[in-house]
Amino acid sequence: MLDLAERPSAARTPLAPMLDVDAIHTYYGDTQVLFGVSLRIAPGEVVALLGPNGAGKTTTLRSILGLTPARHGHIRFDGREVTRLPTHEIARMGLGWVPDDRRIFPTLTVARNLAIARKTTRFRPWSLAECFQTFSALEYLMQRECENLSGGEMQMVAISRALLGSPGLVLFDEPSQGLAPKVVQDVMKTITRLKQEGVAVLVVEQNVRSALAVADRVYVMDHGVIVHEGPTRTLLDDAALRTRLLGV
Repeated sequence: MLDLAERPSAARTPLAPMLDVDAIHTYYGDTQVLFGVSLRIAPGEVVALLGPNGAGKTTTLRSILGLTPARHGHIRFDGREVTRLPTHEIARMGLGWVPDDRRIFPTLTVARNLAIARKTTRFRPWSLAECFQTFSALEYLMQRECENLSGGEMQMVAISRALLGSPGLVLFDEPSQGLAPKVVQDVMKTITRLKQEGVAVLVVEQNVRSALAVADRVYVMDHGVIVHEGPTRTLLDDAALRTRLLGV
């Protein structure tokens, strides 16, 4: 049975989304991976993108980020077309990313990793003090080189790095992967706090239980296609549908 005690109430998507992905088709070389994928995220909304391994979830994130550009279709972030923009320009607009492999600089200290992440966008800035409030252990790791951190500590750095970039939207790719339950709870609490601060979140997650506990809406992918979309409540209330789509 899923624990819904702390799940935020569903939000209605306004007419002007923070992210609008419209019928994108993405390829790796000659191999097509995404087939007309569309999704929307409102400001301050948490959306979960779920599905089996190989469904195209990470490729969707990579297309949004410009790492694997969509060949057809359109992606708009904060009202601006970003389909063909390079990744660094999209990031400077206020799109944050927490990748599944963290991708922090291993030979630099935590403090240096966080310092180089700072940027000014039209969205509100986050301070180091706020990161310390979210992850209390982070303050005591600032002078440690990142190659000496545990997986959970690296995830704290990766999320804090995204926050210090003053994001309007944060993409999380498998944020609970390989983490202890306590760290997973902290990560999910951070996602809830982002929602409360008006930051949009798109989370790709294999831990269905955690994802459904924080998401307002859900998209389910399979073989590069969106096969279900709707309020989280629908999946929570319909066990047969949840089992058919997600196996839980």
